[in-house]
Amino acid sequence: MFLKLWPHLSYFLSDFSLYLVVNFVLFCLSLFFIYKIFKSKASERKKKLLLSLVFVFFVLVLAFSVFEAYFRYVYDESDGLGYLKVNSKWHQRHVIYNAYFYRDRDFTVEKKEGVKRIGVIGDSIAFGGGIKNVNDRFSNLLEKKLKDSGYKVEVYDLGKPGYDTEGEIAEYQKVKNLDFDIIIWEYFLNDVQPQEKSTGTPIIARNSQTANFVQFFSDKSYFFDFIFWRLSTRYQKTFEQLKTADLAQYEDQNILNHHKLIIADFLKELNLENKKVVVIIFPLLAFLGPDYPAGEIHNQMANFFEDNGAEVIDLLDYLKDKNGRDLWASQFDSHPNEFVHRLAADKLFDKVKPLFR
Repeated sequence: MFLKLWPHLSYFLSDFSLYLVVNFVLFCLSLFFIYKIFKSKASERKKKLLLSLVFVFFVLVLAFSVFEAYFRYVYDESDGLGYLKVNSKWHQRHVIYNAYFYRDRDFTVEKKEGVKRIGVIGDSIAFGGGIKNVNDRFSNLLEKKLKDSGYKVEVYDLGKPGYDTEGEIAEYQKVKNLDFDIIIWEYFLNDVQPQEKSTGTPIIARNSQTANFVQFFSDKSYFFDFIFWRLSTRYQKTFEQLKTADLAQYEDQNILNHHKLIIADFLKELNLENKKVVVIIFPLLAFLGPDYPAGEIHNQMANFFEDNGAEVIDLLDYLKDKNGRDLWASQFDSHPNEFVHRLAADKLFDKVKPLFR
């Protein structure tokens, strides 16, 4: 039993050593001060006051350490922007890559007779950002639904966080030898961003910067880092700025025409390879509601995909009356939660079934 626990214990002792040492030193100092206070000739009232101060100080440090341990080892929610330190812990716990460096099981080049192979391309949504268990991700749910319905199928997820359309197409080209029969293309409205000149990346980088003293304490403490970002208004402002930057790309005809040309060329290539394509469009969950700012863009891109031979599912049709916050993966992660992934899998199941005939 001890041998099994030792790796965890040794990691804890190494990772939490600063706080263990601080608490031990403060405990010893507290005992020393208590001894000195009792031995002093101060009045009883003054002794009680000094003892109270020592006790309160020690309890505050101990409480901070307990919260620190909680956010290091227990708290388990992701951060969609990657600002919070807890996000790295979330990835360590829940993200495992295969030999192709995708968040999926290992892929096999050889395809068994009678098996249909589906490739899912996309960004962090396809990757399963904020989804702890990959079996709750839409690609995995789709595979299970198809298999439970008697279809011989393999679904390989090629999702890459932070990728736009050009990057997603490049990923497909790397593994096209896997001989997919059907391509599911997860599309998000920031995919229009030019690969080398994204206007969103500088916003995320700029807003992640903090004052030197804040950065110092954030580097040392998960608890401090969490509280800082929890109280900061910069997080929501970043979403607003990203929305503005992303939607502005659709108003720039040069960028939009280039984006559509890339999509059309890729769909043409897939058609020549006799691949069936289903595009699923995810809405901006942070801005769902009666004043949703991108409805026309959804219609425009859905029509464009259809005109170029793809089947299209627009999840805005099913989510527009929902409270967007209820659909977030976590309080700091606007990626779709398990409910949205189940909805996506259900709609994809209905679209994909006829393609097996």
